[in-house]
Amino acid sequence: MIDIDIVEQLIPNPLTMLVQLCSTLVLFLLMKKLLWKSVKDYLQARSDKMQEDLTAQEAARTAAESDREAASLQLQQAGSRSEEIVAAAVREAGSQRETILADAERDAESVRKRAHEQIEQEREEMYSDMRREMVEVALTAASTLLSGEKAENLDRQAIDAFVKEATDGK
Repeated sequence: MIDIDIVEQLIPNPLTMLVQLCSTLVLFLLMKKLLWKSVKDYLQARSDKMQEDLTAQEAARTAAESDREAASLQLQQAGSRSEEIVAAAVREAGSQRETILADAERDAESVRKRAHEQIEQEREEMYSDMRREMVEVALTAASTLLSGEKAENLDRQAIDAFVKEATDGK
């Protein structure tokens, strides 16, 4: 069987323990003498850098909030300006509509007036042509009946007067 001494395994050897403590103390003193200042400076620089980053982040956050507020204000102003522009455009469109309608009404009235004048002129021409034709027919009929030139002038005047009376009494 194997003989293992458990007590010796559990309790350390005092000489080994003393050598380990001395070597640890020497390492600690060497570290303190040679590296402590540079480690301390490194840790201080790291702390300063972190503080600068925090300050920069706070400044950036403040700037972002002010930019957000400015953008919100600009958005509100743009909204009110757009409402004003739309209202002005609606007013302008209404006035243009009124102007266009008034122009169209004037044009339509002008066209109606010209058409009415043209109709009246054509009516007068038609009555004039009709009178002439009636006079011609009457003269032709009278000339064939009477066959005299002197009587033709008198007949023409009489027929013109008759036609005029007939058309004025219309």
